[in-house]
Amino acid sequence: MKILSQRLREAREKAGLKQIEASKLLGISNGTLSGYEREYRDPDTDTLHKMAELYSVSVDWLLGKSMYPSPKDTSQPEPMSEQDTLMFSNWKRMTEDEKQEALDVIQYVLYKKKIDNRNADKKE
Repeated sequence: MKILSQRLREAREKAGLKQIEASKLLGISNGTLSGYEREYRDPDTDTLHKMAELYSVSVDWLLGKSMYPSPKDTSQPEPMSEQDTLMFSNWKRMTEDEKQEALDVIQYVLYKKKIDNRNADKKE
């Protein structure tokens, strides 16, 4: 599986690990890891899962079954706050101009926060 060997190497490098470091963390020999990355051998299922976890990618991506490296986030969204509920319930009643004005205000607040953070970083 050429795609597997390529993606194993790519994922390891993106994780900032050398082969020797990754092999120690995975509990396998450096030669074994090299064999996986050079397409001489394929990892067993447990090792494949360990690699995906270590490199923070999905097994499906490693195997070429997904275009997206990151595993899907299966966490539940936080419940909406009272302010969120108020904002979204009123959004439906707003005109397009009012919606645009609200978006402009939000963009301004986010921009101001970004500038304030930059200024605070410069002072440190």
